[in-house]
Amino acid sequence: MPRYLFREGVDISADGNDMVVTTPYATRANPNRQTLRFKGVKESLKKILKELSQAGIESNQYLAIPEKIESTAPHLALEPQLKMLYKNGLLIHEIDGCNGIAMRLLPIHPGLDQHPYPETEKEFKLSKFISIQPCIEGLDITTPLSPTTLRLQDHRLYPLIQKLVSPCTTEDIRTFLPEELRIQHRDVIAFLLSSGVVGICNTSNNVEIDQEAITAGWSRQDLSFHTHTRGHFIDRCKEELLPKTIDKKTPPAKHQRIILSKVSLPKPSINNQISNFYQIIQARQTIRAYSSMPITAKALGSLLWYSMHTREEITCDPGLPRSYEGLLRPTASAGGLHSIELYLCIKQCIGISPGFYHYDSFDHTLGKMSDLNKPCQSMLEMAVNTTCRAPQAASVSPSQGQQPDVLIVMATRYARNASLHSETGLAYALILKDAGSIYQQLYLVATALGLAPCGLSFGSSELFEQVSGISGKSECSVGEFMIGNPK
Repeated sequence: MPRYLFREGVDISADGNDMVVTTPYATRANPNRQTLRFKGVKESLKKILKELSQAGIESNQYLAIPEKIESTAPHLALEPQLKMLYKNGLLIHEIDGCNGIAMRLLPIHPGLDQHPYPETEKEFKLSKFISIQPCIEGLDITTPLSPTTLRLQDHRLYPLIQKLVSPCTTEDIRTFLPEELRIQHRDVIAFLLSSGVVGICNTSNNVEIDQEAITAGWSRQDLSFHTHTRGHFIDRCKEELLPKTIDKKTPPAKHQRIILSKVSLPKPSINNQISNFYQIIQARQTIRAYSSMPITAKALGSLLWYSMHTREEITCDPGLPRSYEGLLRPTASAGGLHSIELYLCIKQCIGISPGFYHYDSFDHTLGKMSDLNKPCQSMLEMAVNTTCRAPQAASVSPSQGQQPDVLIVMATRYARNASLHSETGLAYALILKDAGSIYQQLYLVATALGLAPCGLSFGSSELFEQVSGISGKSECSVGEFMIGNPK
């Protein structure tokens, strides 16, 4: 029979005639665990709370009207409280088979909805947004559209998941269940619907719970990333979210690279250029057509100085165990980490020979890492092709696209962010926000300097790894930007 029991991290305490349930959940705004208070609790509810903390209770006994009339009233009196506990993500829901627990619903955060078995004949199907992760107990199946994990602990249920890729009737599902679970097929179907992993098919042959996200154009990867990085609740019992002693220092702000030679960049200057801030904002635009006259080292130096030059090295969170080296640059960066570095694929620049360079934001120099080799040429060609696919450039065909004088590649040292944000799961999301800040800074400075800026929507981490010789796991590209002189 289906059973309820408290999930890990739920604490029960008495406060006079009240019972206080402390949940494992906090929020981004308030790190304190949330609580529920039941006032004037009767013995029947106290007994249920105790049983939920131990072996659990049969869920159908309390959420459905019993057959015996004389037992109806006390059961119905407890139904609202149980539904409240379920809705707040405090109850594990499980079904047993002959081998023990067959399947479980494990709450991730509050907001669970319980779905009944449909009274009319329906077809059922897997959500297109699910992810499957093996664990010690079996398979964990999740979807960003539901605040729960469906865990299949009986391996005999695995073929059912494959079957549900296509629409299935009630009889299809019942047939695929282990023999002892077939008598519970209605409970199993209600269980699957409550998980959000399986839904009822609509007239478009989509799962009803997916339809809004499908209509909006979400992909599974984007919706999962969005949900993961924008979630309101924090589960204090998840191991990766518990406060930990940081025994690994944040990587230093400066990082040595193999440099063949250095080029000192000229002192920055924006003389005779647009200097009014509001005029710059008004004039900012993407320009993809370049003059035959290459960009100069002076203009390139000014662009880099006002966009990414390190003004100051600071100590962040001094006095705390997690203190680390931070930087002050013209752009914003979460926690002052500034994990993003700039690399330049220079095709032509007056005063600087072609090649692949790293910008040293401390010394305002370019360190040459290689000549303009084949992978560099591939990066420039990809930049042109990406630009020609842009909706704003419909009139530009690939044969007419121009390679930029300079392709700027943004690459992040992921460990800088991960050392502080691995517990929150926000490291990569914050890196992308830093990249957005750099994009806009490059646009504004390039506009002030009278250059032709163009941010790119796509790049190749593999090509960056080939050109730089740096492992993509330690430093990976996250953005590209083209610069030249406008026509």
